[in-house]
Amino acid sequence: MNVTREVVTDLLPVYFSGEASGDTKVLVEDYFRQDPDFERIARTAATPLETLRAAAPIAASSQKEKRDLESVLWGLRRRQWLFGVSLFLTLAPLSFDFTHGHIVSLMVRDAPWRAFQWSLAAVLWFLYFARLRMRTAALVCAIFFTLIPIPFVLHSVFAGGPVVEFAIVWIIAAFIWLGYFRQRSC
Repeated sequence: MNVTREVVTDLLPVYFSGEASGDTKVLVEDYFRQDPDFERIARTAATPLETLRAAAPIAASSQKEKRDLESVLWGLRRRQWLFGVSLFLTLAPLSFDFTHGHIVSLMVRDAPWRAFQWSLAAVLWFLYFARLRMRTAALVCAIFFTLIPIPFVLHSVFAGGPVVEFAIVWIIAAFIWLGYFRQRSC
């Protein structure tokens, strides 16, 4: 039977772990005798595995375990809130009002604010599905709160509407930018 290098390569993890049958050991060792260069390469590649196996496992402290669990729990809560707020902002513009015997879409009344809600919902859905790190998510939010209000402000200015409401959005953006650029205390 002709044993190729690929077959022996597939058998090496079992061989070096010591779980190989007697026949497999004989097969690999015979191939090593035929190709000493391959044996040298295989044994040097197996040494990191051996050093990992010989290293004692590191026990985590109870403080670290508690911190890790709290971090996971906080992340899950953040995702729940993100989902809830995203869903609310997505569905709120679709709500209706019944006045004077007629059904009126609330989206018609406050079109710029509803469009702003949907754009905010889009960013929050992006954050929900992208699963970004906290710092990256803060950067995305800061950019959103800085740039997205610009068309709505321009629309309000040209339509003669109030612009002050959008100042609140830029104040929120300023706080997010401050949080993003503040020095981290380690």
